[in-house]
Amino acid sequence: MNTKKIITLIMMGALTIGTVGCANNSNNGATSGKHRDTIVYGISTSPSGVFNPLLADSKYDDAVDSVVYSSLLKLDKNQNVEPDLAESYKVSDDNLKITFKLKKDLKWSDGHKLTAEDVKFTLKSLAHKDYQGANYNFVKSIVGAEDYNTGKSKEIQGIKVVDESTIELSFVKTYAPALINIGTTGIIPEHIWKDVEPGKWKTATDKLKKPVGSGPYKLESFTEGSEVKFVKNDNYYAGKPKTEKLVYKVVNDDTVGAELKNGGVDIADVSNLKDADRKELEKNKFVMKKYANNLFQYMGTNLRNKTLQDKNIREAFIYALDRKSMVDKLLEGNGTLVNTPMLSSSWAYPKAEKLEKYDFNVKKAKELLEKSGYKDTNNDGYVDKDGKNLELTLDVPTGNKLREQTAQIIQENLKQAGVKININTMEFKALMQKVVANHEFELYMMGNNLPADPDLTSYWSSKAVSDVKGKEGWNISGLKSAEVDKFLEDGISSFDIEKRKAAYEKFGIYMNRELPWIYLYEQNIVKAFNPKLKGFEPSTLRDFSDAANWEIEK
Repeated sequence: MNTKKIITLIMMGALTIGTVGCANNSNNGATSGKHRDTIVYGISTSPSGVFNPLLADSKYDDAVDSVVYSSLLKLDKNQNVEPDLAESYKVSDDNLKITFKLKKDLKWSDGHKLTAEDVKFTLKSLAHKDYQGANYNFVKSIVGAEDYNTGKSKEIQGIKVVDESTIELSFVKTYAPALINIGTTGIIPEHIWKDVEPGKWKTATDKLKKPVGSGPYKLESFTEGSEVKFVKNDNYYAGKPKTEKLVYKVVNDDTVGAELKNGGVDIADVSNLKDADRKELEKNKFVMKKYANNLFQYMGTNLRNKTLQDKNIREAFIYALDRKSMVDKLLEGNGTLVNTPMLSSSWAYPKAEKLEKYDFNVKKAKELLEKSGYKDTNNDGYVDKDGKNLELTLDVPTGNKLREQTAQIIQENLKQAGVKININTMEFKALMQKVVANHEFELYMMGNNLPADPDLTSYWSSKAVSDVKGKEGWNISGLKSAEVDKFLEDGISSFDIEKRKAAYEKFGIYMNRELPWIYLYEQNIVKAFNPKLKGFEPSTLRDFSDAANWEIEK
């Protein structure tokens, strides 16, 4: 099987589920010729201001980066790679070399020339010893990357600039996700970032909040908690965007319906609305687009905590949760249960019969707790051990109403099993600092955004664990497993789709049994939008990919 065919198979993931609806009268914004000059996109949570695609750690910052920056390749609506900044790419017969040829006359939004040197700088930055993001594993298989990362070398031998529009990457061993992971990484400008050490990038707020990119839009202003304003990038390689201005407006689930109806926003995620509210929007002639998510919700555990190191405790938790009711009642059926930390729509997801289902069973949960010595000896409704109740704090970010409601259900369900859960709500940014950077938590709620390729090294490799306060680690729970490390390594070491499937099946089954997280559900995405909006074709992993083509008729 040739590489191109293999890559096509690898990229096949979640597809669009359906589209319904038609016309609306909204006429928000100024007009310019036949079309409005502004499109307003409603988002539920404010970005944090980390507008650098190598550092962004939330989907809200990603939303900004996706229209400000471009990458060598991008995903089409069928999850296959297609050219972006690159005009073409070639994979060698032995799968150990990829050559990218850039389009001609590329420019950054500030007018500087974009060349292969910028691509080299971007990839070297990922391998820098002080790089603070999650994606070093994207480049660690490049020849010389590990020596550069450890300070043994000042260059990465396997990154070769052939000429200003050609870059060649050589790998120590086969790295199957290369075209996706490297190809779709946003390229950053060397002339902007070269004078700042990567370890200080996250504090370089002037550069972060005034990003220079090569995407269809330039950031005009950012008001945290309120909105992000963009203007079209006249230097965009594909031509000027069809709409002059783009705005991301922060709206919550309680007001999003009204915002759509009164023209305050033109596009919004209405996944969290009740079915009746979505039907009301349809009656008002809004278009509804439903498609599979690349995110699932979960409750994370801190395996640094002695109590939570007990697998019986974690297993008791998942049995105690009525997860099916969460999907049936809270989501009104608009989702599916998840039993391992992978996308259920992925080609790599294990067959359902190989995974424990963990059906709701309070009796079994209590038996597992008792097996670890927890009984209600003082008749207060909570199990205890050595005179101390099993009491834990669940940190929950605000901004996602369904997630907050899920936390309340978790609290009530675990109470029935005799476990006391204290809910601590905080802003998303604060939770990221507490949980991801400082590791000072017991339980937390979050959604896990997963990439097109099933390689989860960034999330579950032992090397992705940080136990140092202030140093981020994306293996958040702190799972250190030689078995998992081997499964992940096997998964990226072959272009043979069957070998990759076998490796990820073992990974999925292991994670299903060990439960470092309490897996909850995937919720299908539902977007509502003005029917006069043209060119808006969102699908899994590419909500903003066609932003340059969006336009609204007067």
